[in-house]
Amino acid sequence: MKRVFGVIALALGMVLCAVAEVAPQGRRSNGDRAENARGVRLSSFDIPFVPTNAPRSRVSVGLRVIPGKNMPFVSATLNGRECNLLFDTGATHTTFDIGFMRRALPEVRLDHVVLGGDTNVEGAPKIFHVDSLKLGDAAFGGFEAMALDISHLVPGIGVKVDGIVGMNVIGRVPALVSLGSGKAVFLPGRDDLVGFGRGIARSVSDPFTVALAPKYNGKAVPLIVDSAASLTILGTAVGWPSAKKTLDIDAVEVNGKSEITTDTGVPGKLALGEDVEIAPVLVDELISRIGADTLLKYDMLVDEVQARFRKCGGAHQSMGAIPCPSR
Repeated sequence: MKRVFGVIALALGMVLCAVAEVAPQGRRSNGDRAENARGVRLSSFDIPFVPTNAPRSRVSVGLRVIPGKNMPFVSATLNGRECNLLFDTGATHTTFDIGFMRRALPEVRLDHVVLGGDTNVEGAPKIFHVDSLKLGDAAFGGFEAMALDISHLVPGIGVKVDGIVGMNVIGRVPALVSLGSGKAVFLPGRDDLVGFGRGIARSVSDPFTVALAPKYNGKAVPLIVDSAASLTILGTAVGWPSAKKTLDIDAVEVNGKSEITTDTGVPGKLALGEDVEIAPVLVDELISRIGADTLLKYDMLVDEVQARFRKCGGAHQSMGAIPCPSR
């Protein structure tokens, strides 16, 4: 048995309301929200999680993948303060460590939020306005982000984690995610499809995740493409054959840490538009995940309706061949 680092997951679900804490004369910097007298409850429909400002031309962002743990990070600035963010296509909302917020941005007001619907968050996150979030040279702004205590992620990953950039930002414009070459490319022009095969539709009911439903043995397999999951995970209900070998996993996620012993699956192919080779672990979960171990070998181009995959290093009109390191 081999001990490896496991998976991070952040699914905030639906935000039922935000409750402001400031005096009646206080206002947010974005004019779309109502005046925030103390105790005003703001419905999720009034909370702009999607950035109003986003790249308008092609821009490439460097990603650093932590060796042995497959965790991709991006150097960023939040409202002018430098931060180290986990690049997480499996996270619904962009979220910052509340300790980082209090140290680096004490002037930013944090409001309470009430979560509902499907969520794996047990803590009590807060909400705040983002004037500017820069991932390298890719600039976003004019949206709401979350603050939550995620300091327990640091010992497991071994690097500073100031926050998690999720799909409400990553998916704002079409994006090419290439962990193998250490970059993400935002493509608002939508002219960079050469080298990709057929796409697979994203779930229209889940816009803040790359939720797919490929078929295996004639049945749909609900899964999420999760760049912050170290491993590709299939639920045991999928019926993927076991390799009859067990694996010990040190798992860390948004609520804490745990140890899991699970079976490894036989390497095989899953039809994600094109056939994608995976070597999954088999876990008793309802939602399966395509993790970073697979994304180190495949580029993913994702827009609002579908995801496309190609072998890392394939030909590409505007980027050329992408060299992928051996891992």
